[in-house]
Amino acid sequence: MGVPRRFRTRARALADAFAYALVVAVVVLLGSVALGLATGGGFVRGKLLAFVAGWLLVGYATVRLWPSSVDDLDRPSMSARGTRLEGLVRALPPIRWIRLPAPPERVRVAGKVLLAGVATLGGSLLMETALGVA
Repeated sequence: MGVPRRFRTRARALADAFAYALVVAVVVLLGSVALGLATGGGFVRGKLLAFVAGWLLVGYATVRLWPSSVDDLDRPSMSARGTRLEGLVRALPPIRWIRLPAPPERVRVAGKVLLAGVATLGGSLLMETALGVA
């Protein structure tokens, strides 16, 4: 596989991963703010819930990505089956117009969840710094 083809394959895999992370982060942030408002804590509680949810996502993804043995480091562990959420994200434009690479070339679901956790933490930080939610 040549360098340009490998670059295009990796770019398509990363586009899929970032789209997944963005959708999950937006859903978690909106859900956290809605729960914060519904429980009477307002945007401050929503921001705190988003912060906690972001760390839970990062922790979960870290556990899923951690190798259980030395043999796990040598072989890629990417299953061919996806989740329903992945199917939903792949149906949204512009990702639905991008042909995804073969399963071994894709980012694992745990890696996508890690990106979603970091994006959720970034959204919580953005709420605090840019929007002034103290």
